[in-house]
Amino acid sequence: MELISGMEVFSLSFKEAEKAAEIYDKLESKGQLIDDNDILIIGIMLSNGINQIITKNIKQFEQSKKLR
Repeated sequence: MELISGMEVFSLSFKEAEKAAEIYDKLESKGQLIDDNDILIIGIMLSNGINQIITKNIKQFEQSKKLR
């Protein structure tokens, strides 16, 4: 419970959705699309200055380093 109690929850609002759309466009133009949900998560991360995520889905989220 200690781990969870220290976490902050971020919502998907207009600025995050706009960033996700930007990311989608970049990836699509390169022919490197990833899952839509992952694009939304990366949009939320980057819009809120988050640089790290804990995930088992390393391959998908490696894209976020290139999209900053």
